[in-house]
Amino acid sequence: MTLVELLPRLVPIEDEAISAELERSFRKQGIKVMTGTNVTAAKVGADAVDIEAQTPDGKAAKLKAELLLVATGRGPVTSGLGAEDAGLRMDRGYIRVDEQYRTSVPGVSAVGDVITFEKPGHPQLAHLSSAEGIVVAERIAGQEFRPINYDHVPGCTYCDPEIGSVGLTEAEAKARGYDVRIGTFKFGVLARARIAAETEGFVKIVAEKKYDEVLGVHMIGPRSTELVAEATVALRLECTVEELIRTIHAHPTMSEAVGEAAHAAHGAAIHA
Repeated sequence: MTLVELLPRLVPIEDEAISAELERSFRKQGIKVMTGTNVTAAKVGADAVDIEAQTPDGKAAKLKAELLLVATGRGPVTSGLGAEDAGLRMDRGYIRVDEQYRTSVPGVSAVGDVITFEKPGHPQLAHLSSAEGIVVAERIAGQEFRPINYDHVPGCTYCDPEIGSVGLTEAEAKARGYDVRIGTFKFGVLARARIAAETEGFVKIVAEKKYDEVLGVHMIGPRSTELVAEATVALRLECTVEELIRTIHAHPTMSEAVGEAAHAAHGAAIHA
């Protein structure tokens, strides 16, 4: 199997350490990874697909595969709905909304994968769409509602090993001017991971030094798409690394990696 990625690294919106670990794991599984590579042509033959690509150094590469799967993202399905005729302000097929999800037409709101704000980057995630729908319903009903903090939206990648993340990456935190501290802990040290024979990956905590606040949690490994829920609560409550350290994690569990990563952020991982 060969994985061709146009961008310089796998899972580019994730922390760089997560991308590096995923690529290492894929290569270990026998998956060839070609990042920074542009597919220029594909031709279906009698028993194979012939693929032409351009590598980062500008050289041409040829691949042959039994099956070609093209995954280039998603776009909004708004054509044919008469949105522009109704007066909705559109942007490349997306519906423009304000921070309360109100469109340019009074009484009309929009949420989910079809919306865009003034700035790009609205995540296309089912759980986010649901949360936005609740906010709109509360507003329309005249109830108190709170805007969504888009820094606190968890993301899950259902590959093997799994990826779960929430909050700022190390690079994003530094770009915003935070004095950053990092804590990392490998799943392979945990008894539960060894019992399950799922020892790949790690948990990485990104925090700032002044107030010790957790800014982001990034994990790759067993149960990461479940463990990210604890991290999301931590960010929602403006949790400090110290509070995570003092939170008792049951043993033996995969969640111990979160507590241990917090210890590591203070330079004192217990079982490293």
